[in-house]
Amino acid sequence: MINVDGFLFAGIHAGIKQKKKDLALIYAADGAEFAAVTTTNKFGAAGVQYTQALLKKTNMLQAVMVNSGNANALTGDKGIQDISDLLTSLGQSLPKINMNNSVLLSTGIIGKHLPIKTMTQALPSLAHSLNTDATPFAEAIMTTDLTMKTSIKTLDIDGRSIQIVGICKGSGMIQPNMATMHGFILTNAEIPSSDLRSWIKDIADSSFNRITVDSDASTNDTLMLLASGKGSTIPPSRQAEFRALLKEVAIDLAQQIIQDGEGCTKFVTFTVDHALNQGDARAIFFAVCNSPLVKTAWFGENPNFGRILCSAGKIESSLVAEKVDLWMGPHLLVKQGAVVPMDKAILDAYMKNRDLTFRLDLNQGSERFTGWTTDLSYEYVKINAEYN
Repeated sequence: MINVDGFLFAGIHAGIKQKKKDLALIYAADGAEFAAVTTTNKFGAAGVQYTQALLKKTNMLQAVMVNSGNANALTGDKGIQDISDLLTSLGQSLPKINMNNSVLLSTGIIGKHLPIKTMTQALPSLAHSLNTDATPFAEAIMTTDLTMKTSIKTLDIDGRSIQIVGICKGSGMIQPNMATMHGFILTNAEIPSSDLRSWIKDIADSSFNRITVDSDASTNDTLMLLASGKGSTIPPSRQAEFRALLKEVAIDLAQQIIQDGEGCTKFVTFTVDHALNQGDARAIFFAVCNSPLVKTAWFGENPNFGRILCSAGKIESSLVAEKVDLWMGPHLLVKQGAVVPMDKAILDAYMKNRDLTFRLDLNQGSERFTGWTTDLSYEYVKINAEYN
């Protein structure tokens, strides 16, 4: 069972999708301090706009409702009004909820209005289903995900257990420019929202902002940190340790997204090392890891490292070709910009691994950027060609 003191969870089939669970709820009866970051996509969905407005008005959340199967994106003013109406209806089943401390997030097909009548009819069942186990919630937020994604850490403070639980969804349309499509990190620790809000960008930048499946930032990306305050206060001497655990949970979830990337057959860890600055390291990572030529070579188990260097060199950066080394796992492929003789059979054998590691060493500075990505398969094309 996945649980966090101070929170109740639900996940049901409401009829938005044909069969699978599609409506979920996190409920903190006494409220939870919160922070959030949302997509930078200019076509942010109604739930993203609602969350951004909420961040300006309150530090406390009681309810986070999530539907899958419909993104409520490109739905104009009606999309915002639908959220307000659904939260008002939820309040009839959970009278203790302050509707000014609640939000509805959505994920799924873009450009369709929410089925309000269907969802409203399901709200009493959603409220009645609330319990301490977060598993149904984690199941109900999935779309093209093949696996439920959770991560759990604990920290002992003076004999009391501090819980950190992460839950997320995401499989395709992944290159978050803040977070993942939907991510929730919950704790029973007593932490002011001002601390959560000062930490969340760094947490996102160290995890969800280091992954890509297909270079597309969703209209619905949202990451939330929620603290119920039912556990201990984190003393100053333990805050660095606590923040490190928050990052570990976020990184674990981000890597699970890549492991479950749409149609993927490879999990690739790619490092740009010894760059002059972090901006160059990050830009080169995404130039390589978003290249269809590179990603299809990985799918074909083809050690075509020329594609990697070609992609790294195509963008404006401080990279100097004659200084670059390239490693594939333990194998040095390129030294100071020139090919190193290598038995192709050895490289072919390495490429058959599901987990691949590459390190592009610029040999210029001290900055490093490590991120995670997938290959690009026939199945990815099929999934997205048929998604509607």
